[in-house]
Amino acid sequence: MAEQHRVETIALVKRECPEKELFPERTCPKAEHEYNKEDVDLFISNTPDEGFDYREHYLQCGAAFGWARASLCKTIIRNKSMLVAICSLIALTAYAVYVGFSIRFSFGDEGSLRLLLGTGFVALIYAKVKLTTRVHELLSPWSNKISNSPSITRTIRWLLYIGMVLFMAIYLGLNVTKAENFLSLAGLTFFILLGFLISEHPERVNWHAVFWGIGTQFLFALMILRTSFGFRCFRWLGERLDEFLEHTNKGSEFVFGKTYQDHAFAFQVMPFILMCSSTINVLYYYGILQGFVANFGWLLSVCLGTSPVESVNTAINVVFGPAESPLAIKPFLPHLTPSELHAVMAAGFASIAGTVFGMLTSFGAPANHLLAASVMSAPAALAMSKLIAPETQPTRIQAHDAYNIPVPKFNNLLEAVSEGAKDAIPIVASVVVNQIIYIAIINFVDSTLLWFGGRVGVAGLSFEFLCSYGFYPIVYVMGFSSTDFLKIGELFGIKTFANSFYGYQLFGKLIKNRHAFEHYVASTNGTWHWENRDIVLDLTNRTLPGGILTKRSEVIGTYAFCGQNHLAAIGVTLGVFCTLIPARKGTITKYIARANVSGQLACYMTACIAGMLYDESFV
Repeated sequence: MAEQHRVETIALVKRECPEKELFPERTCPKAEHEYNKEDVDLFISNTPDEGFDYREHYLQCGAAFGWARASLCKTIIRNKSMLVAICSLIALTAYAVYVGFSIRFSFGDEGSLRLLLGTGFVALIYAKVKLTTRVHELLSPWSNKISNSPSITRTIRWLLYIGMVLFMAIYLGLNVTKAENFLSLAGLTFFILLGFLISEHPERVNWHAVFWGIGTQFLFALMILRTSFGFRCFRWLGERLDEFLEHTNKGSEFVFGKTYQDHAFAFQVMPFILMCSSTINVLYYYGILQGFVANFGWLLSVCLGTSPVESVNTAINVVFGPAESPLAIKPFLPHLTPSELHAVMAAGFASIAGTVFGMLTSFGAPANHLLAASVMSAPAALAMSKLIAPETQPTRIQAHDAYNIPVPKFNNLLEAVSEGAKDAIPIVASVVVNQIIYIAIINFVDSTLLWFGGRVGVAGLSFEFLCSYGFYPIVYVMGFSSTDFLKIGELFGIKTFANSFYGYQLFGKLIKNRHAFEHYVASTNGTWHWENRDIVLDLTNRTLPGGILTKRSEVIGTYAFCGQNHLAAIGVTLGVFCTLIPARKGTITKYIARANVSGQLACYMTACIAGMLYDESFV
């Protein structure tokens, strides 16, 4: 038998008569195919198959079609830029026509507002991408002149200091009249002094970062809590997030059945984490998220004077948790200064992950305030971090390296969605098992304390009882309503010593209790009474366990609880950082407790600013 050989190109297709070619040899396109060696093993024998002639099944027009298709592809590639421009122009025109008809058909409703804001947001991003270089070229002579002149820089800095102080003092003097609001201002001062007292190098504190961290928070809270426009904007964003996450219920119902709400935490709340994780990957795939992180990190660096890498990491923590965010700056971790490493860990403790945002809102936390707290905690974390662990060394990481954030690569949109869901599985498992074990531990501690208390005639001794009085001073200076001091102190203890998610869950139950109570009073005007710490609705015979909170306490509590800084989180963070940079284990263990305290104090500062500007007429 003649020797066979492998080929990777298919020769010219001919008619049944070998001497008559379909095309001349010199003009016929060659059809090339790449075969997987493991899947295809194509052989051509020099000896014709006597039993079967496969060429009789070829279409005579096949080669002509292949040639035409190849020519078309080459033409498209050659004129790619022009075709993209034409298609973009057609799509833009069609979208403009659609927006016009949509506004004419139903102008003034929420949908038209959503359409206009979305269009404006996309146009803003496009303008920024296209015009950034041009704007930088126009402003670079002025910026270089200012940066090269220390006297001009110093003058501008002091003018901004004086202007910010005067603005805050005048606004608070004219618009803040309630004693509770000024108590929150005293609490803010107390936490700053506490951070200074425990500072590692009090003589090296960068007060510029501390001042503008507080100033940035103040301006942000002013927009949300004291302007009807800002409050409506964030309420609208919160409602849209809730609306988006509610689509998860359809998936839960399909997988777990119509009775999935009977096990709401496992089958309704946990899928929110899957939805958020996949959404984050989609935003990464389209480049939206890294654009937000880089720009927000740049803003923090400019306002607070912190290094680019710690500013970018703090911006990442608005989206990711303390276990995921260090992975985005993994190449820089070995080169961080001790103060930068402390700031990176503190930012994780002071924020909530975007992946669990839906879970917290399902507990009952107001989405608009939770969204605002997530962003406000970023400058607070940097301010408190630079107060407790000041910078003593120059940074070794360049700005352009820090802003070029390494992101995961996905081949297509479906892969991004799928990988996001798979990445959320460990988070779901961690949340579930931690809820089970910490609730069990708290109940065990309660039973033990009740037993010991009963032995000496002290009734009602429990973990919650001890926490309610242990955290009483902190709750008091933050400006919570006086009727809620013991309840909030109890929640602070559970959140700190047990689990942040469990503390938020109990906090959310009290919020839902208030909604149920107000609905009962408004719809029935019925009577109710206290039974120990619970409220009993007489007409419906319904019990609201734990009672209710005032709206002021709900708002301040949302900001105070916005952080994963329970003691167990120290173990998670320690494991992540020691795995990523084992050579710096000594530095990590030295600063991780300080970072946890920094994260907690940052949340308390944010809550104090919210309490200082709270006005029920706006909220």
